[in-house]
Amino acid sequence: MNCNKVLESVRKILNFSIKRNGHDKIFEKVNLISAGNGQCVAEMVVEKQHTNGYGTLHGGFTAAAVDVLSSMAVLTHPRVVEDIDSAPNSGVSVNIHVSYLNSAKIGDKIVINSETVKLGRNLAFLKVTLLRKDDNVIVAQGSHTKFVG
Repeated sequence: MNCNKVLESVRKILNFSIKRNGHDKIFEKVNLISAGNGQCVAEMVVEKQHTNGYGTLHGGFTAAAVDVLSSMAVLTHPRVVEDIDSAPNSGVSVNIHVSYLNSAKIGDKIVINSETVKLGRNLAFLKVTLLRKDDNVIVAQGSHTKFVG
């Protein structure tokens, strides 16, 4: 499946989640830039709705981004992508870990790189890095393990 088709499919899946008006609504300002081969790249501008009481990127938003965007990445893995339009199932979270390294404030552009490190028979191991686009400083790094069996 070509990369444009994969990107279009992943965008549809994310938009469906957003339109459910559940928790994933917080991702309505996230723009998927590329997707394929077990990887996904997204960008967003930090807005007030993404921040904590200090006016910086909320840790809960960051953890949710690790969860959701790594799930999009695993859907693009060559072993999964052929079924992406039928019944997309990225698995169930087993473990999420986030290291908060720097802050991002309102107006900062963030790049979110998600990748499938390993897709085994039962577990997927995923990695996410959030960077400030202007200075390439790492804001947070996350790892996500999912049961996919």
